[in-house]
Amino acid sequence: MDVHNEPEIREARTRWAKGGSMLPLVELLIKRGAKVEAATYIRHALMLPGCPDAEALRAILEQLPALPAGWDQALAEFALSPSPEAWKALLRFVPPENLYLSVREAVGKLRGLGLGGDTIFRCLSESGLTPTLIELVEEGQVSSRELEERAAHAAGAKATYLGLAAEAAFLAGDMLGTVRLLRESMANESEWCSVRPHSMFVRERASAELTEMLDRAGIPHDHA
Repeated sequence: MDVHNEPEIREARTRWAKGGSMLPLVELLIKRGAKVEAATYIRHALMLPGCPDAEALRAILEQLPALPAGWDQALAEFALSPSPEAWKALLRFVPPENLYLSVREAVGKLRGLGLGGDTIFRCLSESGLTPTLIELVEEGQVSSRELEERAAHAAGAKATYLGLAAEAAFLAGDMLGTVRLLRESMANESEWCSVRPHSMFVRERASAELTEMLDRAGIPHDHA
């Protein structure tokens, strides 16, 4: 079971989101062996102004898995000549259990170094489609064309990449492209990949005109 769906962890996360301490959430994640996730939450909390548990959280973070020494410098060098091959080479020095953290850290730092969303997505998605890369798409930082090109080589995940391309088209104001890409995502659905998360992303934000177009095209309404 996904550790994030455990009742205790959901409750601790909810209490923190409502203004409570993050410490119980972090301690539960560490107890479940989800140390990388715990480190991610801590880093997020430490970025917030007036974090009440900052000292305790920093102490915990120092004991959690860290990225390799020189990671920031390696990212700066990667940014000078980014490519999927260079990213794969960089990851050779990252332990598998730190992969999620490495991608999350890299996206923010590479944006700060001036790399565009298309380049970041093209290179970093070679190591897998992580929530951080999906966030990059849903912030409007990746073009639908880049995602369509990625879909062409995605094999069993084609429906997911086409669905993300539809989201990117929607965020760019391309209604016809949104409908077309959602239909293509539907046509490539599998047991593991569905159009529904992407159709819901669009429907929750769609105008009346686009909603009518989606209905006429038979785009799903819900997660069922």
